[in-house]
Formats: sequence, C-alpha cells, structure tokens
Amino acid sequence: MMSVRAETRIDRKGSLGLSQYRMGMMWCLLGWVLVALTSSCAGGMNATTAPMAGPYAFVNGQWFDGEGFQPDTWYSVQGRLTKNPPPGPVQTVDLSGLYMVPPFGEAHNHNVEGPWNVEAVAQRYLQDGVFYVKNPNDVRDFALQIRQAVNVPTSIDATFAHAGLTGRGGHPVALYEDVLRVGRYEPAVGPIERGWFENRSYVVVDTEAEMEAKWPVILSGHPDFLKVYLVHSEDDGGSPEARADHHRQGLHPVLVPGIVARAHAVGLQVTAHVETAADFRHAVRAGVDELAHAPGWLIQGADDAERARLTEEDARLAAAHKVRVITTSVAGQAMPSMGGHHQHGSHAGHGPGPEMKRNASPADPASHVLEDNLRLLHRAGVTLVIGSDHAETSLAEVLHLRTLHLFDDRTLLKMWCEETPAAIFPDRRIGKFAEGYEASFLALAGNPLEDFDQVRAIRKRVKQGVLLDGALIPDAAWSAASQRAH
Repeated sequence: MMSVRAETRIDRKGSLGLSQYRMGMMWCLLGWVLVALTSSCAGGMNATTAPMAGPYAFVNGQWFDGEGFQPDTWYSVQGRLTKNPPPGPVQTVDLSGLYMVPPFGEAHNHNVEGPWNVEAVAQRYLQDGVFYVKNPNDVRDFALQIRQAVNVPTSIDATFAHAGLTGRGGHPVALYEDVLRVGRYEPAVGPIERGWFENRSYVVVDTEAEMEAKWPVILSGHPDFLKVYLVHSEDDGGSPEARADHHRQGLHPVLVPGIVARAHAVGLQVTAHVETAADFRHAVRAGVDELAHAPGWLIQGADDAERARLTEEDARLAAAHKVRVITTSVAGQAMPSMGGHHQHGSHAGHGPGPEMKRNASPADPASHVLEDNLRLLHRAGVTLVIGSDHAETSLAEVLHLRTLHLFDDRTLLKMWCEETPAAIFPDRRIGKFAEGYEASFLALAGNPLEDFDQVRAIRKRVKQGVLLDGALIPDAAWSAASQRAH
C-alpha cells in the first residue's frame, strides 16, 4: 500500500507536491489498467477500444415523449439522434416493442471517488440504468486520478465539486479527519496523516480575506461546480467569526453571496448543503443554483423538526430564484453517531460507522417534515431532482420516494430521466429524444407508466450511440439498489 505522507501537502498555490504527483500518476495508471482490462461494467472497453457509435437505425420501439410512449424510428449518427436516414450502410436494431426512456441520473452521491472502486461503482450505476452522477464533495486528488475512467461512452458520466467550503470546525471536517480517514481511505491507500484532507476535501473559510487567499486552492483541480455548507445558520450572529459553542456549523451565511458571485464569474454553479429552513433561506437569497437537500432530511428530535419546516413564502422564494432541490429522502434514515456530524455514503462510497442513530420514526410527526417540504416545493413549481446521498444508486431513492406518494409515476419518471440529467450536465443535449440530442437511452421490457417496476427491467442500454448490450450483469441478476427496495 502506498502511504500519503506529510510532504504531499498542497503548496500555497494549491499545486501538488512531487511525491503526491507521483502517487497520483501511479494510481491513475493502475485505475486505467483495471478499467481497460477487466470485463465488467463496460465489457472491459475504454475510450480507445470502444465500439463505433453507429450509424444505427432503431426501429419498432416505443419512445417516451414526456407524456407517454409513441412508436417511432430514430437513427444514431456519430452518437447523436436524428430522424434523417444517413447515407451509406446503416445497421438496424429491432427494439421489438420495448419502451425507451432517457438514462437516469443521480444528482447527489459521494461513491464515485477513487481508482479502488470506480469500476464496481460504474458497474452498479450502469446496471441500474443510471448514466449520470454528481459528486458534491470528494477527495480532489483521488477524483483527478479517475477522470479518464469516467465520461466516456462505455462508463458513467460524472461531475465533481472537490473540496467543499465550510467554517472552522464545521461539517465535513470531522467526517473526513476522524471517520473516513481511518475507516474508508487508509484501507484503500495506506496511512494518511490527520490534516491531509484540508484543502483537498474541505476548505475552511471564516472571513472574506480567507476567501480571497484560498480562491486559487478552491479552483485547483478544475472543479465542475462548487459546494458550500450551511448548518444551523440561524444560530450565527452578525459576525462571520465562528462561535465557540456552535459545534455543528458551516460557513457563516454572510460569506455565501460573495462565494456564489465568484463562482458564477468563472462559470461554476454552486450547490449548498442545508439542514434547516434558515439555511434554505440564506442559500436561496445568496443565489445558489442548487440545494443538496431539502430541510427535514436529517431530523433527530422536535427541535430539529421545528427548525426544518418550510413555509409557503420559502417555496415561492425558491421558485422565483429557479433553485433546484435534490430529494435525498433516504439520506437521513440511518446516521452514525459522531458528535453531531453525519457521514455521507454507504457500501459503495463511505461506509457507515459502528454506532447508528435512526432518524425520526414513521410514527413521529417529525418524520413527515421532509415529505411536507418536498410536497410544498413541488406544488410551488420548484424543480426537484433525484439524489440519494448514500445509496448505491439513485434507484433506491426513487423507490423510496414512490412509497411516500408525493408524485405520480409520470412526474417521478420525468424527474429521474429528464430533470436530473439536465441538472448534472446543463450544457449537454440529454434527457429527451429530440433531433441532435445524444443517442442515449434505456429499453425497458414494459411501460413504466402502467407498472413503475419496469424501470428495473432494462433490456438494452445505449450510450452516445454505443450499444452496451452483453457488457453488464444479466437483468435477472444482482442489483444493489433493488436488493434494498423500500
């Protein structure tokens, strides 16, 4: 096992030390060899050995148009959909009455993280039809090492925020330094000195001056978007200095508008971790693009429930600001006890600790706060997108949401296959079947609007014009999320 030593710290400009660079290159090579040579999630194919993307003619299929399924023929030419038959030979794929939907998305999870697990994680996601994954807090150095193992036609597509911005002593500092360092990362890469994660998985910012000084570090590694933490911001006073008696905290809310402005100026969207209604209001007013949770996802008592409940005015404010909200309804169901700091992740990502607290029980009125908030936001026209935070794939989140009876099946399907992919990759033509859009789809055995469980009966997977048939575990075999269906 390779060790991460003190001399691998980031220098003042945010660049990697020499031995960290060498370690990264070795891990990168190892991860790429594993992806290229094994025959799992993408049949052992990488960007250089992937099959040609067509041209194909997809005939005799039923295609989802946002309302229902219509018979149609689509061509895939250079990985794009078109109604116009291309010149020259075209291979015909008979869909035999299958039901086509755009691939699914996962807008909040931390399990795409390093060379040691990227292959298995990609396999699970592709198996469940989830092609697009967003990681809103990761270890920057490890994420950089797997860039070439994702975002290719034969693997999942992923975006990374790298280090989240928080206040001194705030979440997720203790999570990385006290829990994940020992329980998750050291078994994978060897000994890690405490403090190594600073500026790699979290950046401490307590003043505007610190924000200015650390901005180059924040942008190091070229994040796809930024993550900020607001935690019980109703307890913060007028000063941005951290409160000594406030053990669960994030950024002071006064700093967030400036961070958002800086991020938007360089073309980066901002996702905000929130727990209470006050966090929600501060984040929305600061101009963030997305909320990583709806308040109510983490309720451990009546006080938490009272602080988490949103109002009609809150919902209207979010709709007016066009803020997206990620559902994460399964995220708070089982949380480790670690001095008030929750863990993100589970089997494929960040494993749970030995001591678990249950969220509010179903009989407790507090357990309905998240449901009430999601229903309120949906009614106000706020865009809701699917993310689980800790499940193996977003299938578990969708199945749980369905048990809450918050949305009809068409709405839930559109959230998963239309709104969520578009939220993860806003500049790409994905999430629908239209001229010039990416030729990516799932072929389901039956109509999910009549039997929603058909979302698990995937018979064909096509990504950017590449047929992934035969490269995955058979449909009747193991699927991580389906084994834990609620």
